[in-house]
Amino acid sequence: MVLFAITARFSADSGNKCRVKITGGINIQKLKMIGYAVSLNGVDRATQSGIAAAAGFQGHIIPNQLVCNLDVVGTSQIHIATPAKTDSDGKKIANSNPYSTGIPLALSDGLNTIQMGMSGIEFDIGKTIHNEIVVEILKYDNDGGLVPMPTGTPVLVNSADVVSGNAANDIFGRTTIQSIILYFNYNFNSYF
Repeated sequence: MVLFAITARFSADSGNKCRVKITGGINIQKLKMIGYAVSLNGVDRATQSGIAAAAGFQGHIIPNQLVCNLDVVGTSQIHIATPAKTDSDGKKIANSNPYSTGIPLALSDGLNTIQMGMSGIEFDIGKTIHNEIVVEILKYDNDGGLVPMPTGTPVLVNSADVVSGNAANDIFGRTTIQSIILYFNYNFNSYF
């Protein structure tokens, strides 16, 4: 087996999509996911200490999962069942289930998540991967829709993950995606 890792870094300039380079090319029939690591940015300590509200800093708002789209994985191989989106009153919107063909990555309650030792998640590739792989990171919003994961410098927000502008309410830290590493292995086929 050969280790294959995809390392993607995100910034305000790149947004939630990153193009990663491969030198040469690799001939892959099947990729088996064996782990992942996700690093989120959080509001820095000086900002946390500077909150004027009596309650103080209440922690970072961390999604429970991210959805990772990889252009080398066929969209016919991943199907994620999701509940319907809700309106502002919390009522389900008919026929509004967000459809995803991305890999769901569960997150811990901290800014860094590392999950290794996975097995059983295998993707048929059946081609040579040349030059670039596009990695896109999404998350579910408060209404259940899939939206781009924020990038750049995190800011203070209220409990709804919105910048309200009222210092007494903006006591949570929004998280942004910093980097992701996806670990796979595959059977060696041939040299080029």
